[in-house]
Amino acid sequence: MKTVLSAFLIAAMPLPVAAQIEAMPDQLVGKYHFEEEGFAVDVHLNRDGTALYNISGQEGVRSNGYWTVRGDRIHIFNKPGPVRLDPAGSPKRDPGVALRVVATLPNGAPADGLAVTWPNAAGLFYMSDGRNEARLEDGPVTGEVTIVREADSKPLATFMMTPGAPNDHRFTYHPSDVEPFDYEARALDPRADVLEVELGSASAKLRRVR
Repeated sequence: MKTVLSAFLIAAMPLPVAAQIEAMPDQLVGKYHFEEEGFAVDVHLNRDGTALYNISGQEGVRSNGYWTVRGDRIHIFNKPGPVRLDPAGSPKRDPGVALRVVATLPNGAPADGLAVTWPNAAGLFYMSDGRNEARLEDGPVTGEVTIVREADSKPLATFMMTPGAPNDHRFTYHPSDVEPFDYEARALDPRADVLEVELGSASAKLRRVR
């Protein structure tokens, strides 16, 4: 059973919209632009908490979402499409494990990007190759088990675990056509006239458009 996020990272999940807006310094609101050799990046940070992230070039990316501030970092999130995690058959009892959760795509392939947690768990746990198993020697699993999308901690399914209850649960995952992302940026000066924005493994310095 592999730990993916500690309690520290659970506390860093996206905030409610009202809290996001309260946490945003006014000087960051505005439009930022970078352009070089036909490659351009635009970021709009709006006062109502919405955001636009646009990359033009060979591999274009355009997304509307929202933004917030955590410490010295600006986080820009998109708005993913609908997603579902449906039960696949009735849960069964396996005396060899404390809990088993398995998720596959409609074509039978293992589902990616999911994690599972419960009240007495140490955090969130990856579902590697679409599955996660809690061992008997790690103690019983009790309470409400929650399966979430790892990228944005969105809850997708829950079920209750009680002593002697079925502990082998199977699901079919219907992922979003638009998967969530979290782009990071930081202001390079007190007036936030220049933002350094991540671009995969690289970054670009965007200047405020006045």
